[in-house]
Amino acid sequence: MRQLAAVGLLALLAVSAFGQQPQPAYQEKVDVNLVQLDAIVTDNKGNQILGLTKDDFVVKENGVVQNLDAVDYFTNRTFLESREGAAPFKVEKVNEQRFFVIFFDKPQDNQLFDELALARSAAQSFIDKRLQPGDLVAVAAHDVRLKVYTDFTNDKRQLRAALDESAKFGPGKLSAAPNANGPSLLAGVDRDKMMDRTGTVYEALELLGDQLHMFRGRKNVILFSPGILELGETVRDGIRLNKSRYYDPMIHSLNEANVAVYPIQLQRNLNSQDLPVLHQTLESLAADTSGEYFRNNTSFDPALKKIEQTNNGYYLISYYSPHARGSRGYQKVEVSVKSKGLRLKSREGYNYGE
Repeated sequence: MRQLAAVGLLALLAVSAFGQQPQPAYQEKVDVNLVQLDAIVTDNKGNQILGLTKDDFVVKENGVVQNLDAVDYFTNRTFLESREGAAPFKVEKVNEQRFFVIFFDKPQDNQLFDELALARSAAQSFIDKRLQPGDLVAVAAHDVRLKVYTDFTNDKRQLRAALDESAKFGPGKLSAAPNANGPSLLAGVDRDKMMDRTGTVYEALELLGDQLHMFRGRKNVILFSPGILELGETVRDGIRLNKSRYYDPMIHSLNEANVAVYPIQLQRNLNSQDLPVLHQTLESLAADTSGEYFRNNTSFDPALKKIEQTNNGYYLISYYSPHARGSRGYQKVEVSVKSKGLRLKSREGYNYGE
């Protein structure tokens, strides 16, 4: 999170009536944090609500209403084409770009090969049928470490080749193209960290968050996974009893970057008798990043369609929040919309001082 130094004066000079020299003022230094929260607003039928401004939102920290700096609307224009003339806001200021990372959590020993093949096929259909001109997609995976098969692009042939490559045990890409323009997962990436410190899915997603933090707006990770369980997590009677030490750093990184994670359970036709541990981390990951978990999938196409429709439009709320210099922590945030009958989905906090 960008931080701008600010100084708050908390005591006035006390000058003695006996002519003593004034003592230096006490100054408490604070960090002013630029906070950006993405929010999706719909009616009770799930239809996107357009044209809201900062006067329509309320953001509270510890019960205190925050002064909003700006509210920008992002859309792929799907909802605007037939009614731009009547839109209650300036259409030329609408942002069209959307970001998707298609991420495959690949089980070892080539397990779930058929399911992964179906997931790649569904991802290709998503790209062919639902990708808009302003959309950018990257393809990544995790087996022994994080691997990126293509950086952000809307070139469908390049994306098809990347999906095919993700099926192999290859090295992926380690750096951005020398002349790469625009948003990039790989520009300036810490290659040593990528090679040696992304051995868990948690660490891989944390590094993705670090890279996605560099550009503005909501980013979406579509995570195909059979369930995440790492060394250090204890399971009893099919239930995970503790979180991995890598979990919170991952969530912090993703939230800092305004990343929503949409886990899609790779193992199809699971039922209530299946081990809860297969779902626990995926459910938490979706809830903690304002995403959605798709648990029961006979086909992956409906989940991808829902994800694309959900992200047809969202608001990016910006404001400045001060915290004492040197302090670190997690700030809970309450975001609401003033109009009754509307539904809002947004992340519930951010980390500061990191």
